[in-house]
Amino acid sequence: MAVTADFEAYLAGDWYGHPMTVAALLECEAEAGFDMAVVMPQPEVHPDNDGLLEKTAAFPNLLPCVMMDPHRGEEGVAALRGYVDRGAKGMKLMGAIHRFEVDDPMVFPFVEAARDLGIVVSIHTGVDNCSADRVGTVARRVPEAPVIMDHMGFPDHFEEALAVCRENKNVYMGTTILRFHKRWADNPEEAVPVEVKQAVAALGPERVVFGSNLPEYRPMQVKRAIQRLHLGGAAEALIFGENLARIYGIS
Repeated sequence: MAVTADFEAYLAGDWYGHPMTVAALLECEAEAGFDMAVVMPQPEVHPDNDGLLEKTAAFPNLLPCVMMDPHRGEEGVAALRGYVDRGAKGMKLMGAIHRFEVDDPMVFPFVEAARDLGIVVSIHTGVDNCSADRVGTVARRVPEAPVIMDHMGFPDHFEEALAVCRENKNVYMGTTILRFHKRWADNPEEAVPVEVKQAVAALGPERVVFGSNLPEYRPMQVKRAIQRLHLGGAAEALIFGENLARIYGIS
């Protein structure tokens, strides 16, 4: 049976007035038929990576992805190695929180360590310091490591993101883009994220991975939005989990 998976969910924020717990996260993923999820901590300057690892340790279908601040230097790289020893499967870089340029040389030891440790690199994209072309610089540095481009270069760099993916076969587009569609951001049940279809046409469905950004959106809401693109069963199977299973080495 094919794996179904969400590449970006957070143990963060509130869910209908209650904290987003592991139980709530699992319930949300199950509602949409997703077997597995990559889980990240609350995005903040001092993310609770230890708590993430502790809370997900008993759930083999939850893949912890620690958030790292490259300003930490050698101590941070050592901490990353320790997290992987404790079960971390991915590393999230978020220049919007930690205030760094994604292609700053201080980032390179972290992505090289991720490559050597065999974990996946997820990178937040956006404007200025988080632009898609900067992600391309990182991807070229570690061509052996899978890099997931969160938000597909949005809000301003979708075309650049496509170009980065064309040039770097280790880069994948992550579908967390509903928030950038002003027409649909507050009404995801009507969203039609045409850029996902454009990415599939330009790169192939093998290069696109499903992400919900839970708790911002329910996985079911994002899944239905992509289904409205009518990509076909084979493409949906890849996007909704088979690609992420390959990237994360899930059998």
